Amino acid sequence: NKQFPQAPELNALLDKLEHLTQSTYRKYLNDDKIPTYEDLKRELNQATYRQIIEEEKAKEGVPSLLEFFEALIEERSKNPKYAVATIKVYKTTFNHLSNYKKTKFKDLDFDTIDLDFFNKYVAYLFRKHQFSTNHVNKLITTLKAVLNEATEREINTNLKFRNKKFRVPKEDAKNIYLSLEELDILYELDLSNNRRLERVRDLFLVGCYTGLRFSDFTNIRPEHIREIDNTKVIDIITQKTKQPVTIPINSKVGAIMERYKDGERVLPNTLSNQKMNKYLKELGELAQLNEEVINTRSVGGKRIEEKKYKYEMISTHTARRSFATNAYKSAVPAPSIMKITGHTTESSFMKYIKINNEENALLIAQNSFFQ
Repeated sequence: NKQFPQAPELNALLDKLEHLTQSTYRKYLNDDKIPTYEDLKRELNQATYRQIIEEEKAKEGVPSLLEFFEALIEERSKNPKYAVATIKVYKTTFNHLSNYKKTKFKDLDFDTIDLDFFNKYVAYLFRKHQFSTNHVNKLITTLKAVLNEATEREINTNLKFRNKKFRVPKEDAKNIYLSLEELDILYELDLSNNRRLERVRDLFLVGCYTGLRFSDFTNIRPEHIREIDNTKVIDIITQKTKQPVTIPINSKVGAIMERYKDGERVLPNTLSNQKMNKYLKELGELAQLNEEVINTRSVGGKRIEEKKYKYEMISTHTARRSFATNAYKSAVPAPSIMKITGHTTESSFMKYIKINNEENALLIAQNSFFQ
């Protein structure tokens, strides 16, 4: 009561203990367990210790994991080296960690990141959000990148996240590509009565014949076009990697550019990636790209099988895969293609090559070894 001199401090401590006790108890209930006296005492001791450490760090100006993460996002958002898409992934990862801490009453900080945290967090992402395996892989990979950065800056000293088991293996997604014959169908498609889809088709084909990402092929301007020994090329610095690339302009891309050539433009006005993805599916259906594709993937930790038509799977990134695969099938040397796509290792490049066993057999059958 108020007659006791230290009453405010003592009551505040009791409030903290009450909160910690309730949080610990709820944590056990979430895991379908009932804590014993010893469990509760051990957890309260550890939680109290971590709280003391957090308070000491705060006094010393050392940020917590989420504070560091938030500051890193702010810092990299201002750095042109990091693409908008990369910052978006960082923000998504931060939001999921924050929500996990709130909803699961976890003491989340650098010193609590271990295999126990990893297993529970991954289970939470699968069960609560029903994420695909590849999405969870991206979230964990991004978290590890942040932890590595904090370690490099001597803010984090806990290296348990570098354990080989602290990873979610990535699944090989069933991505499609469009063959040269299918690209010809799109190119010849009469869209004179549909300017919206005509513009989408032309932008997409430029991506298919240059290998550029959406952020690059939608930003080609007259100053990016030059001539080398009577060969027209696109000279551009890619937005994501900031690497210069030089790409020959084939006859179809040249014809598309001629149609839209107007002062500061050589291609139609761009639209958002999201809208273009939506319109590409409409375009593919119109072009009758109706081949059935069966895709098996994991969602929420469970394997599911999906059957889709090819036109339903077309996106702006299909252009880049189509370029790499068609160039490879046309016997363009892999190092030359990689100079354009920007891949630094052959293993990462080969993931873009979407040919099946039958296509591969026909491809190598042309080699003199099989003659």
